[in-house]
Amino acid sequence: MHKTWLRLGFALTLLLAWSTTLAQDLFGEERLPTVDEAIQLVTDADWDNQQLLLDFELIDDVYLYQHRFGFSLRDQNGNVLEDFADYALPPGKDKTDEIFGDVEVYYDRLSLTLPVTSVPLVATELEVRYQGCIEDTLCYPPTRKVIPLANPSPAKKSPAATAATPTESARTGNGDGSFFSTLQSEDANAFNRWMTDRSLGLVIGLFFVGGLLLAFTPCVFPMVPILSGIIAGEKEPSASRGFVLSTSYVLGMAVPYTLAGLLVAVFGAGLNLQVLLQQPAAIITSTVIFVLLALSMFGLYELQLPAFLRNKLHQPGESKRGSLFGAAIMGTISALVVSPCVTPILAGALIYVAASGDALTGAASLFALSMGMGVPLIMFGTGGGGLLPRAGMWMEEIKRFFGVVMLGVAIWLLDRIISGTITLGLYGLLLAVYGVQLGALEAAGEGIARLKRGIALVLALYGSVMIVGALSGGDDPLQPLAPMTQSAPTAASANAPADHGPWQTILGRDNLNAALAGSRQAGKPVLVDFFAEWCVACKVLEETTLSDPQVLAAMEDFDLYRVDITEINADSQAIMEQYNILGLPALVFFTPAGPELPESRVLGEMKPERFLEHLDKRVMPGL
Repeated sequence: MHKTWLRLGFALTLLLAWSTTLAQDLFGEERLPTVDEAIQLVTDADWDNQQLLLDFELIDDVYLYQHRFGFSLRDQNGNVLEDFADYALPPGKDKTDEIFGDVEVYYDRLSLTLPVTSVPLVATELEVRYQGCIEDTLCYPPTRKVIPLANPSPAKKSPAATAATPTESARTGNGDGSFFSTLQSEDANAFNRWMTDRSLGLVIGLFFVGGLLLAFTPCVFPMVPILSGIIAGEKEPSASRGFVLSTSYVLGMAVPYTLAGLLVAVFGAGLNLQVLLQQPAAIITSTVIFVLLALSMFGLYELQLPAFLRNKLHQPGESKRGSLFGAAIMGTISALVVSPCVTPILAGALIYVAASGDALTGAASLFALSMGMGVPLIMFGTGGGGLLPRAGMWMEEIKRFFGVVMLGVAIWLLDRIISGTITLGLYGLLLAVYGVQLGALEAAGEGIARLKRGIALVLALYGSVMIVGALSGGDDPLQPLAPMTQSAPTAASANAPADHGPWQTILGRDNLNAALAGSRQAGKPVLVDFFAEWCVACKVLEETTLSDPQVLAAMEDFDLYRVDITEINADSQAIMEQYNILGLPALVFFTPAGPELPESRVLGEMKPERFLEHLDKRVMPGL
């Protein structure tokens, strides 16, 4: 046994001596090179051409395994922006390896170009995984490197662009960088750049003023009847009471915005809250709440604080406390389901918050944004509370009216997940029943009573027409009988997609990738409109700017694609993640070579004149 151990020790000594001699022959020194000495990696980000560049420099007799490569692009919060799953490595040299068998390897030098589907709007980190060996000597363990990549810088400007007038520069967001020039900009990246170099106090000020601007977007208008219904539900409405209720409503509205700022700061821009809040479960829950609130307006029951909370209060005016609590809850629900349109200020806010990674900054910034949105609502609630009549029959009529408005909001929310025909029928049923309730079938009185019956009769008749239109397949509340007045469609036309002029509607990620590949092969620039039927601003943008004759004439050489992500499913979410869509509406330009055109995205609504200017200054020079 002792001799066996001596022989084994002697063999190991000879093997060690042979390895050392071989290493000296190969590298001219006793110490073997480290993995970083044997394999040098240099990376760079070419955002203008939408690609990442990697160069591997290998010393003599060192090789890299082809099958051991892996890449991923992440933001600073760890969210994967690109996994390069479809990237194909170039062919290597065949080798029979003692560990992996027949493989392909790379010697001397390897240069790789990783295409990025869209330019990230925040600072990123590239993770590179690889494994190499020294020929007939040793294999290094799998190596993982994380390379930070700076935030994409603005595209280089031509001398003409640099010499632009101050007015033009301010309008495009590249002016003096002042507070007001940034507010006038329609470029989300301009807001991000401005906020990056400012103190938290100035950033909060910009968010507050931006919230004031958001309050006048179409997506926020449904909050007005909701707040009106809350004030109308009071027994003794007044200006002071309207101020208190509307303030409670706005503070409740600020809660989800503050949480959203915190979550986006922690989890990054990959957390797409707009998509999450359009899930069927969230919409149905919100619809039920609005229906319950509407039924309370009709006097079926009274909403108040739960008994265990009332018992703890035991103070005068607890009913008022309950209504304040209810107003705050309704503000929270409204902010969740009646979210603002994605405008440049909101998109820039989300980009900034995601890049900061600071939960306090994110929460404070979005709180300021929500309070800015709430100021006009508080002013409206204060004035509306003073104008409403005192308790009596008129007050009951006002409450029933706002009950109908609440039901209308519930149907409007439900329209995002049901067909337009069913929505038309529900609107018709609501109007018809309300008309009958107002006295459409009662005998006409004199004066105001006669006017009231006339209005009730019109509502009941129009509601009935809408129901008939829904039964015939209609879906347009303004033209409910259109299917009955038009000629019956043929089988071919019935299955044909809706006419959107030169815009081609696309469903699904695979179809979009195929369309972009076809445009790339044809060498044509592309504009992709990401839209959804539940997005109010998308419809406004489509009906005004994207159908404007001058805009269409300016883009006659473009392939125009409408990507429908109305249905909230895994495919829609994958599309938004792949192209880094923070919210809707979003217009993305692609060059004829395929990559996205940097600094050219349009987020939110944009008027035709401003869009044409955007094409001249931001899009055409880069094609």
